[in-house]
Amino acid sequence: MMGAQQDILHVPLAMVESGYGEESNSFNGQEKKKKKMTSEQLKFLERSFQEEIKLNPDRKMKLNPDRKMKLSKELGLQPRQIAVWFQNRKARWKNKQLEHLYESLRQEFDIVSREKELLQEELIQLKSMIREDSSCKKKQTWEKACS
Repeated sequence: MMGAQQDILHVPLAMVESGYGEESNSFNGQEKKKKKMTSEQLKFLERSFQEEIKLNPDRKMKLNPDRKMKLSKELGLQPRQIAVWFQNRKARWKNKQLEHLYESLRQEFDIVSREKELLQEELIQLKSMIREDSSCKKKQTWEKACS
């Protein structure tokens, strides 16, 4: 069994050095390096995202390919970077919307829950009053019968 494990773990050095099995960013032998976005680029993308929300508040926000290329050229970034940024930002925006919705629903639930507790307490008091009233009437009826 030990020999089988050694065969599985053995990887030829040539495969490791060549980067075998790793994803490559090369296209026709040219390396495309992913650039880190500057704060100005991020601000520009954020403004663009906010405009998109205002333009399409109820529709799905899908980045138009023409717009993606335009932003890519304006900012000097790869179109894929723009698309991924928008996708991530949309996910964060949706999460924030869900957090706000959850918070408002939780507050409404707390109010309704408290109202329910108050009504239950009132119901207990009313039942107690009915029992007392009923026992008083029985007592009065008994006293009238005895007299």
